[in-house]
Amino acid sequence: MKIPTVLSIAGSDPSGGAGIQGDIKTIFAEGCYGMGVVTGLTVQNTLGVSDVMPVPTEFLYRQIDEVISDIKPEATKIGMIVSAEQVDVIVGLIKRHSLENVIVDPVIAPTSGAAFASEEVMKSMIEKLFPLSTLVTPNLPEAKRICEIIGCQNLKLEDDGQMQYQAQVQSKDISRIKIQSQPQSKPQSQTEIYGKAANLSAPELACFIGQRCGCSVLIKGGHAEGSSATDYLWTASDENMMGCTTEFIGDRVETTSSHGTGCALSSSIAANMAKGHTLEVAIEIGKEYVTTALKSDMRIGTGNGSIDHGALVRQ
Repeated sequence: MKIPTVLSIAGSDPSGGAGIQGDIKTIFAEGCYGMGVVTGLTVQNTLGVSDVMPVPTEFLYRQIDEVISDIKPEATKIGMIVSAEQVDVIVGLIKRHSLENVIVDPVIAPTSGAAFASEEVMKSMIEKLFPLSTLVTPNLPEAKRICEIIGCQNLKLEDDGQMQYQAQVQSKDISRIKIQSQPQSKPQSQTEIYGKAANLSAPELACFIGQRCGCSVLIKGGHAEGSSATDYLWTASDENMMGCTTEFIGDRVETTSSHGTGCALSSSIAANMAKGHTLEVAIEIGKEYVTTALKSDMRIGTGNGSIDHGALVRQ
């Protein structure tokens, strides 16, 4: 029996809800074989993160290279990266081993506690790692910060303008709606985008990051206001130079156990791409997995507890 293989490159969460621990649980629940390379150790529980200790760069290189040389993953999920040097190591090994289906969850900081990625790390990820990625999955605050860094540092792949988005429904699927991006009559500069990042909509953020970095982008809607938790995927399109945005509609789940949602979504997407699903189908399955895990509300710990990684398996 052949089992799809998935590699997680991320930080360790000793409380078990997120990071490597959460990734492996998700990958197993999705029916794949999970492998884990640790970028950093954390001191944390359900109340927050109090400290982070990076893994030495050379040791990180050896971890990844040894695993991939023996078991080449059919998909790779990348989470917490602690230094710009770690970004260089990961980028070099992606190229060396020609890794496919690379899903990057750009973790800047946990919901509560110490920051994971500095601006230097984020700048390095944007310039070097994002262009090699199949998909980048920031939440709304992370997406806005990425746009600010692109504008402030003048990081751009081409001098094109920003777009205004007018929805044109192409699919009647309630959970997935495609919308085409329409250009503005007057292009906006990088400086204008930098100043307006806080006010950009999720589709605008996804398109801006995707076009500048040359990758597909999924903006997660969990931090948005309202009763829905809708995610927006931007992908390049041969038919439309502005690309195409797909909307994944979902209901917001009120729970005290939401720790590890971002890790679980990106790991589920990676696992389902390893199984041969298209990107859009993998996102749909991942969203269902996370929603079910949230609804379980298993109340672990005294703070924001972990999602239930086994909820969908038990159904």
